[in-house]
Amino acid sequence: MNDHYVQFLINQRRRRQSNYCHRKFILPLINGNYNNNNNKILSIIILSCLFLQYDRISMVNCDIFSSTATIQSLMHLERHLVTSLTLYMENLEELTNQIKIYLSEFAYSAGQKQFAGTYADNLMDNPLQAYQLVKRLTINWNKIVKTVKKDDEWQEVDRLMTSYSMLLPKQEDLNGAALALIRLQDTYNLSLTDLADGYIMGKDSSIRLSARDCLYLGKNAFNHGYYGHSLEWFDEALVRAYHEGNRTASVDEIIPFYQLAIEYIERLDDELREQNYPRHSDKLRVVEGDNLDYKHYQMLCRGEEFPMNKTESRRRASEQRCYYSTNNGHPYLILRPLKVEQFNSEPFIAMYYDVISDKEIAMIKELSMPMLTRARVLTDEKDNEISTVRVSQTAWFTEATEPLIGRLNRRIEAITGLSVNMNKSDCELVQIANYGIGGHYVPHYDYLIKDKPESQRTNISEKDQYAGDRMATFMFYLSDVEVGGSTVFTRLGIRVNPVKGAAIFWYNLLRNGEGIIDTIHGACPVLIGEKWVANFWIREHGQIFHRPCSLDPTK
Repeated sequence: MNDHYVQFLINQRRRRQSNYCHRKFILPLINGNYNNNNNKILSIIILSCLFLQYDRISMVNCDIFSSTATIQSLMHLERHLVTSLTLYMENLEELTNQIKIYLSEFAYSAGQKQFAGTYADNLMDNPLQAYQLVKRLTINWNKIVKTVKKDDEWQEVDRLMTSYSMLLPKQEDLNGAALALIRLQDTYNLSLTDLADGYIMGKDSSIRLSARDCLYLGKNAFNHGYYGHSLEWFDEALVRAYHEGNRTASVDEIIPFYQLAIEYIERLDDELREQNYPRHSDKLRVVEGDNLDYKHYQMLCRGEEFPMNKTESRRRASEQRCYYSTNNGHPYLILRPLKVEQFNSEPFIAMYYDVISDKEIAMIKELSMPMLTRARVLTDEKDNEISTVRVSQTAWFTEATEPLIGRLNRRIEAITGLSVNMNKSDCELVQIANYGIGGHYVPHYDYLIKDKPESQRTNISEKDQYAGDRMATFMFYLSDVEVGGSTVFTRLGIRVNPVKGAAIFWYNLLRNGEGIIDTIHGACPVLIGEKWVANFWIREHGQIFHRPCSLDPTK
């Protein structure tokens, strides 16, 4: 075998080695395809050789051991690699820690064995569970996303995130969930320590709030004017930070907020006393709509005795009664009379029981689910503004698009004797409302026009002029509520608890067309459970022969 042929074989072997090196290590690194982590790391080493010592290392042979100069260069390369791998390992450790924190928080709350199989139902029923869910999918999840390197293993998670991007909560959702907890605490006089330990009205939610949670709730309470509660949350955060060993939040981090709250509250309290600002709560708060009606609203929501004199108390007792009714022999009701519970006669407020079936309720919920959006209200500044006084989601239907609504309209007409023809503007579109975490509606009137000054009543749309104001309200209860969610009339001292399948009805206007001030009412926050209702607002148009004017012009 001659030397030329030997050299030919050597060159062939070197080319095969070069092709193997390129195919095995270099191309996968460029294309991002790795069969395992060892190949990935070795590919990084070889590619680094290219950039650092291209002129000294033979990429044809991959003979990195053939000279001391190459070994010296390789030592320099290894130092760079060690630095890079250290940073990479730190990132992996950070990612692992964030994932462990997320999984741990899930395991100690919604992931407990007692919730297996009924996770969603138990979550809906408990505001602390719901708050923790929103927190995990905002704070904790975003930390994972920011830390992770999006490689092949992350594709499935990334696909889920993309598919459900509209569902994932945002920071404002977390703020809203925190404010809902504060509102529940304020309305129902909940013990802060019990709440932080996961107990709501004696019911264990299996949630334990951390010092970081308490600090966050304290900040939200302060920012929304619940100053007395903010101080309590900051104090609880300090206690828990000490017992946690500064694990979730340090004492040094919390103290400035605590001191700032004390200073601000003391100064604000003095200023409010000098201005004779009315106090409607034991704890200092400055919130929108904080008046006597709101004070009575919270009292009634808590089930406290409503302040009234003996004469009013006797009159109220004489008007409360239960009876069967066919509404003057209406054909629809003769064989199945209404079960009526009357709460008040002037204005008339009553509950009708078993007026909508479970099957109809399930159908309404199923139709509404994809259409629910955050509730909006009419204001002086805007016609369609997202509500802060009403926390719920709503969907709208008409009898023209859903036959079930038409059947309910005929039923309401039989019960009330009023026209509910939506096509003729005798009634608005039906509103389906679902109240979530701490869902509520502060005291308000249902009529839209009569609460305006005379000078402004002409500045309304032609549509509203034609339909007239909201003469009456008919509201179906589509769910029971375990705790909270009552409808309360703050000037009459009436509290009506939701009963699935029942409906409450009242008149908003006198026969002369003026608003009935005593119909101011509110929806109490949902403490445990969920609340679904269907609102039918019956307009003045079309009622001329159904509810004619009285001979007494004051009625």
